[in-house]
Amino acid sequence: MVTPKYTITNLILNYIVKYELAIQKIKETPLQKSLLESSKEKYQAEEIDKLGELISYPIGYNKSLTVQRGQVLPSHRNTLRIFTNFKNAQDYLNTYDRKSAIKPSIELSNHLNRILLKNIIDEWDLGREKKFSEKPYDLYDTWYKLRDYYPSITVSEYFNDIFQWILNDTTGVHKLIQISILLYEFIDKAPYYGGNQITSILTIKAIAKEYGYNPYNIIPFSKAIYQIAEDIESAFKMSKAKRDLTIFIEAVLYTLSLSAIEISKDITESFDQKMQIHKKLGKDLNSRQIKIIEYLNNNPKITRQEYTKMMGTSFMTSYRDLQMLLEKKYIQQRGNGRGTYYIIEDKPEGKEIGRASCRERV
Repeated sequence: MVTPKYTITNLILNYIVKYELAIQKIKETPLQKSLLESSKEKYQAEEIDKLGELISYPIGYNKSLTVQRGQVLPSHRNTLRIFTNFKNAQDYLNTYDRKSAIKPSIELSNHLNRILLKNIIDEWDLGREKKFSEKPYDLYDTWYKLRDYYPSITVSEYFNDIFQWILNDTTGVHKLIQISILLYEFIDKAPYYGGNQITSILTIKAIAKEYGYNPYNIIPFSKAIYQIAEDIESAFKMSKAKRDLTIFIEAVLYTLSLSAIEISKDITESFDQKMQIHKKLGKDLNSRQIKIIEYLNNNPKITRQEYTKMMGTSFMTSYRDLQMLLEKKYIQQRGNGRGTYYIIEDKPEGKEIGRASCRERV
């Protein structure tokens, strides 16, 4: 592969350092499974939300959360298909690592493309590399207009050369720079019949995860790119006109570093807050009761039957646990008989039990 022209600027170095420090902070935070899963649900729902904005098909955060939780009603499946497919592709990336059967290659992008466009385009067009004289399917793709024509290029060979460069480079090019260049090439070549934009974003997420720059698949690349969508397009056009990718790399690394910093701050604050909750509530409550308070801080309600099943206790133990929480006014009871459930109510906006609001911490 002929390495594209670019210059290592102070901005690029600054963004790389900030990104690496943020990622290191995430990795060093000893996240419990419950906190990790709730954080991933939140970030991946946000990513679905911003993906909708990016591809000009906004659905809002509440619907995005419904998609992320796998709770889309049958009547809405067709209208939300691209998002449920994106969620399925994210689930694949959650388990993607060096042991996966498909290594970083055009085959990985083909696989992601098939997941993304299943039941949206014809089966034989899933993962199909288009001819450059062929007009691609522009649905859900706002980068369609940026593509160029390269009739002499064989798509699979061209992109596999790039993937091999990423995998085997011995010149010390930083992986984040390589990822940015790969994104540029996806925009410029638009190799697939459909779904190029989303496929390219998921592919660079997979590469970042492979090399430790997207731990737990938690960095929302779609959200990051959406935040400066117009700047990304402008940087692409300028870089293409100058045949120098410096400006594009700067733009990509700028928004990715901001996103990594935001996630790192949120993760570490959530962990610190959880430790404060345990320290405060541990004086009053047992471990089961602390767990249910944490559950109700992220979910609207729970029944005694759900509590019993969740904790693996007897019905009477659940009754005593919940009664103590009621007496100490940690929770409130609603409903009657079999319809009884428990909630945390009257929390000031932005607060949770055992937590200070963000404004109070500043």
